[in-house]
Amino acid sequence: MKITLIYIAFLFLFLGKSMAQSLVRGPYMTMTTTNSIMIHWRTDTATNSQVKYGINKNNLNIAVNTAAMVTDHVIKLTNLNPDTKYYYSIGTSLIMFQGDSQNYFRTAPISSMTYDKPIRFWAVGDMGKKTQQQINVRESFKKYVDTEFVAGWILLGDNAYDYGTDAEYQLGFFNYYQNDLTKHITLWPCLGNHDYANNYNLRTNYQIPYFDIFSNPQNAEMGGVASGNERYYSYNYGNVHFINLDSYGLENVTGTYYGLADTAFSPQVLWLKYDLAFNTLPWVVVSFHHPPYCMGTHNSDAEYDLGLIRTNLNPLLEKYNVDLVLSGHCHTYQRSNLIKNHFGLEASFDSTLHLVQNSSGRYDGSFNSCTYVKNSGSKKDSGVIYMVVGSGSAIPVAPQLSWPHAAMQYSNYEDNGSLLVRVEGNELVAEWISTDTNYVIKDRFTILKNVNKRKHIYCKYPAIVSLKAGWNKAPFHWSTGDSTKSISFLATKDTTIYVSDFWNCIVDTFVVQDSIVLSQNALMEEWRFSMYPNPTTGNIIVEVEPNIRYEYMLSSEEGKIVLKDSVWSAEGKMLLQLSGKIAAGNYLLSIKNDKNQQFTRKITLLK
Repeated sequence: MKITLIYIAFLFLFLGKSMAQSLVRGPYMTMTTTNSIMIHWRTDTATNSQVKYGINKNNLNIAVNTAAMVTDHVIKLTNLNPDTKYYYSIGTSLIMFQGDSQNYFRTAPISSMTYDKPIRFWAVGDMGKKTQQQINVRESFKKYVDTEFVAGWILLGDNAYDYGTDAEYQLGFFNYYQNDLTKHITLWPCLGNHDYANNYNLRTNYQIPYFDIFSNPQNAEMGGVASGNERYYSYNYGNVHFINLDSYGLENVTGTYYGLADTAFSPQVLWLKYDLAFNTLPWVVVSFHHPPYCMGTHNSDAEYDLGLIRTNLNPLLEKYNVDLVLSGHCHTYQRSNLIKNHFGLEASFDSTLHLVQNSSGRYDGSFNSCTYVKNSGSKKDSGVIYMVVGSGSAIPVAPQLSWPHAAMQYSNYEDNGSLLVRVEGNELVAEWISTDTNYVIKDRFTILKNVNKRKHIYCKYPAIVSLKAGWNKAPFHWSTGDSTKSISFLATKDTTIYVSDFWNCIVDTFVVQDSIVLSQNALMEEWRFSMYPNPTTGNIIVEVEPNIRYEYMLSSEEGKIVLKDSVWSAEGKMLLQLSGKIAAGNYLLSIKNDKNQQFTRKITLLK
């Protein structure tokens, strides 16, 4: 009897101690793959660990346990299904700390070039200053995305101020995000100088809390090339290849230490070259902390490390046709157009030389705002958009005297904000969610790939032919009178059908022909051109292959020819001077080369 009472007393004591245990950090998630995920949390006292999960939030029917008594808990869930939503709870073998409708994750989809479902990633740098601005950025983001699923959060460095200590991560990062965002958005972090405490020794020995806090894919767990360490890594998600780099850490090579800008000797850059070369996915987003272009709280002309990154690393990123480069460090928001071949000081930036396309990319109907177009295989549309998103928590201050940087299309130092990137098939849309509640989205741009195409459709008449516009944003204007993205029609003879977008920025052309001519045209190369501005007040520049004579024809939408001429493309550019007698309105511009290949684009002439 006495033994039984002692046992009962001990049991109550143990349970009482267990009930007193509480959650300090998290939960938060890292390394979400197609079939696994890492779930982290911290308790105030050592306990064992348990995660329960399932596809029904009311039936978490699978449990994973570890017996080790720890305060920092990490459990890896495996054997999951791709692209599947799971709910989960965290706790011990005796009690549950947390598990509600906000505790969920979605495994990554199987990666492929043709993946076309929406993918959303959030990117922001320089958090953790424990300011009202940090709260405002968080709340603006939550309000804007509402219930839409965001797959990942790219932390652009300087995640905890001022020295990247564990306590600073708790007070300045987790205390601000663990009650909502980290429950269901996977973290993909980059290192900044404050994560290294601005300390040279730590830059070389990596003895910092960051590596205890995060788990990053160093062994190609999500595709890409294995980097062998967690400082820099890559991962595939759908049709996007992401690369996170370390722009502050140094690596020892035979007694000499090299950083990201040392492209001839840095092991990180050697890995990066392999990773970019082996990538097969159409979209590439590269993230690191120190921006190559900045005139905010830092000056990319005056700061040695920023200049070296621009001079040495940017040519490599442009060579492999990277789409976006995301950075922090400057406590502002800055965004370039599609640019290339500018590696010098700000004063050397020349829009006639370094702008790939003369458009803001906003794609909202404002002047010169057509979407950016990057067609695979074309050297003329390679260009990169460089972005500074260091606006996560710092109190705004006056920028450099030379603000804004000449390479930037949009710059803002007065508002804080964060970046939402959505990729859907061949379309990428990026939106800067500012804390200005009167105008939340202060910057937006769109990139489209493989549009403005001329496609031959061969069939045996009569035949039902299905056609689809190469972009997602409605309305669609078909020459058939239809207004949906996809159409079907009965083809009884050779015909040409085109579809344009609302602002006449894009035209896809479909040439429907009898299959008997297929053999004659099977080897015909697809031919594209780019032109700007559109809309125009009179002149249009057309970029084509150099040293070829081209014929062009301007006709009304009803088919009436209003202008016809030919021109020689001496340097790959043609200036078409539209007559002042031509009335304002919408027209079709057709251009034909000496191979008898023809391309038609819808344009708008303003007066």
